[in-house]
Amino acid sequence: MKLHPLASLSVISLMLLLTACSSISKNECLLGDWYSLGVNDGKAGTLATKFRDYQKDCAEHGVKPDFKAYQQGHSQGLVFYCDFPHGEAHGRSGAQYNTACTGKLEADFRRGYQQGQRWHQAKSAVDQLAAAISNIELRIDQSRDEIYRNNQHIAAENDPNRRAALLYRTDRLRDDLERYNAELGRLQVQLYQAQQAFAPLNR
Repeated sequence: MKLHPLASLSVISLMLLLTACSSISKNECLLGDWYSLGVNDGKAGTLATKFRDYQKDCAEHGVKPDFKAYQQGHSQGLVFYCDFPHGEAHGRSGAQYNTACTGKLEADFRRGYQQGQRWHQAKSAVDQLAAAISNIELRIDQSRDEIYRNNQHIAAENDPNRRAALLYRTDRLRDDLERYNAELGRLQVQLYQAQQAFAPLNR
């Protein structure tokens, strides 16, 4: 029976989805190199609980993974991952603390993570203030443009009521402009302070 094109597309999409959701391929299950898989997961900082996904996926192919071999490899892989540089990189990414590193392996990783976390927080403060300044500067430009346009309309407006409305609007825009400029000054001071706090961490 020939499937409708849309039905065929749905089947293909489902197959791709199932493949994407699988934590391990059929060939990997059949190969059964659990030690190497554990090493790779450990080097990536992946929790050993990932093994449960392998158990579930490989069961569909009639394969029972070897947890002891996986655990030995995972422990070996963590030796490469649980150090200061990896901890710092993880902290800089803004991710939650990785609990894969335990025991004697944890101290350096945690110190690195805390250092990276301080970097991330300081960098985020700089970025947020820079974005706020850009937003205020945009509002200032928009207000100035509108004031300029209003002044042109005022000069050409003969109707007293419309002229009064334009003058009133211009006054409000000038008030906004004054407030925006004050806010811009405050944010620029805060940005400078944030940059000073970030500089020693950004090495």
